[in-house]
Amino acid sequence: MLKLLQRLLGWPRKPPDTPAAAQGNETKNSDDFARLDRAVPLQTADDKQSSFVRREAILDRAEKIAGYEFSLLTTLKARLHRRGGMAKRAYDAALLTRLAGVSSLLGHRLAFVSLSVESLNNALIDQLPPQNTVLVIEVAQQMTDWNAVGIRLAELKQIGFFLGLMIHDVADTDCPLIDLDFIQIDVTAFDGIDLKSLAAGLRKKHRAGTSPSRLVARDVQSHDDFQFCVKCGFDLFQGPFVTSRESFNATGGGINRIAVLPILNMVRSDKSFALIADQLKNEPTLSYKLLRYLNSPAMGLQQPIDNLTQALVLIGREKFYRWMSLLLFDFANPSYRERSLAERALVRGRTLELLSGKGHIPNAKDHLFLIGLFSLLDIALGRPLPELLKQATLPDVVRDALLGSPGTHADALALAVLGEADASTSPEQMAQALERCGIDDTAYTAAAAQALVWANQALGDAG
Repeated sequence: MLKLLQRLLGWPRKPPDTPAAAQGNETKNSDDFARLDRAVPLQTADDKQSSFVRREAILDRAEKIAGYEFSLLTTLKARLHRRGGMAKRAYDAALLTRLAGVSSLLGHRLAFVSLSVESLNNALIDQLPPQNTVLVIEVAQQMTDWNAVGIRLAELKQIGFFLGLMIHDVADTDCPLIDLDFIQIDVTAFDGIDLKSLAAGLRKKHRAGTSPSRLVARDVQSHDDFQFCVKCGFDLFQGPFVTSRESFNATGGGINRIAVLPILNMVRSDKSFALIADQLKNEPTLSYKLLRYLNSPAMGLQQPIDNLTQALVLIGREKFYRWMSLLLFDFANPSYRERSLAERALVRGRTLELLSGKGHIPNAKDHLFLIGLFSLLDIALGRPLPELLKQATLPDVVRDALLGSPGTHADALALAVLGEADASTSPEQMAQALERCGIDDTAYTAAAAQALVWANQALGDAG
């Protein structure tokens, strides 16, 4: 947690840098999509909203985030399911264009990208970093020239890409390329008995002397489904269950997180550092974490700090308020629910902070960060948000946005929430949110990508 807080707060705080890939691709992306629109006669307005990247977390058996599956938020893909042709290649090209420079920032985490076999020769693949990209092939049922596909996959494997195969039904298991690094299985297409048999059968199909394919359970709906897939021997898991509020009970933490709210209230109400220090003394774990943070080698202080009042003077009100706010999402021994919740809160806050001052979004970084962070506080603490906000005095614009009062701050929060692009989000909703905020999807995607990497790095240190 110490490294997490140091990274989140920064000392001193530096303005965020824009990745070179994001800086250089904005104009290029616009040109590419204009070309695609000319090449492919898309019929409806929602088809044209196919450039917004959505991500879905993929967990490992330890319930930690191992990677993300990237796709485009669009109704077009549903109509192109398992079809080839120009339109599907255009969709793949649009996705590859948007992902340029994004997956390279994910560190050790994997980026899963589904492509049709017709897109394997797309030059845009060269813009993806092979060391953490999994190219998942959608099997075309009419495919006959598997030899050519195998040669191309071997070339991509030689470059360093991971390879995967998507399975929608039992017939797909007859594909000659079944022995790849990953096999994604649409678990909703099978009943429990068939799914267990399928997983066991796939594990037996790998060639002698090679590692078996890692099985990915795709579209897992509930926690019970997740537990069943674990028993079936799947290695990775993706689906709505990750972010569902189903039976969310926050794990007990090393700190009394409810006690954080009154202290935040004292900071915002300009109470003296001496009074705040007295309140902190009642929470020894909080006091310990604060002193450990300030006395760490990274702080570079000449003399150790052992006095809470002195510590508060040194860190300052705004930085202390931010530090305490982040502790609301500090879970001891977190499950995937807590990890996912903490990441979503940090990504929301950081995304809004990076978009501060752009378009119609107010130039108020600190306020926007708190709006994004606190937007999931009711889930983290298991109590109604209005009740919690009464216990932590917040700036009026922050409180109003969290309670849904109309305004530019609330519009920004709505964009961050829709930007998570779950199953309920439509392309029309996303387009309207972008328009209200006065920014385009390219600017939002770049900010969200940076925020995701930032949150990953921070939470990675927290285990």
